[in-house]
Amino acid sequence: MEESLQSTPIEQNEVVSPALPEYPDEPPAIEGNASTRINYTLRFTGWPNLPQLVVIAAATAVYTVLSYFSVGTLPSVASYVGTVFIAIGFGIPFAIWFGGWAFVIAYIGNFVGAGLLTGMPIAVAIPFGATDFIQLCIPMILYRVFAPRFGVSSIGKDVFTLRGFLFFLVCAVIPTNIIGGLYGNSILLAFGFTAPNVYLVAWLVWSLSNIVIVLVISSILLATLGPIVERFGLTVRDALS
Repeated sequence: MEESLQSTPIEQNEVVSPALPEYPDEPPAIEGNASTRINYTLRFTGWPNLPQLVVIAAATAVYTVLSYFSVGTLPSVASYVGTVFIAIGFGIPFAIWFGGWAFVIAYIGNFVGAGLLTGMPIAVAIPFGATDFIQLCIPMILYRVFAPRFGVSSIGKDVFTLRGFLFFLVCAVIPTNIIGGLYGNSILLAFGFTAPNVYLVAWLVWSLSNIVIVLVISSILLATLGPIVERFGLTVRDALS
């Protein structure tokens, strides 16, 4: 009994190694960085800084030029209804990134680029310019309000995930382009620029081509350039700033 209670002496030359910590088989999950925790809202908290203003102005110019190019130079199925409206592919990311400035980008781009510069009378261009309130601004609002509730990025960075892609389809691709095409062609029909017999075809071409363009161009821009624009502090986090 006494022998069992006695500790075994450590030999003089024996080296005792310290206990090593146990490491898990897999590394721990990395928490999201600061960019993934940014909250995007529609609250007015001030005005944008100079770099944001420069980028917003550049986005407005790009969207206006692309709108003119898409309507004024590419083939059209009816007056002012281009078969390939490339601008919409860039307009959706611009709207989602720049918050309330989406209304400025959308209206100037459509009113000036797809309207006045292509020869559309100003009386027609004024209501026609509001078309992009539907196609650009509604997606922006839906992303700001509902994206956090559905666990997706408010600026669409996760568009290539299943949840992000489904949210993108519902909020920025299908309904808004169908409704926008209906409104835009109705304006052109009311002012006599679209014949009644081509109204349905023009509406379908407008809607379907926009859907395809947004699916391809907008999704790529949101996933690749969105994180960069955000990292440099250029996204508009609230209504205007």
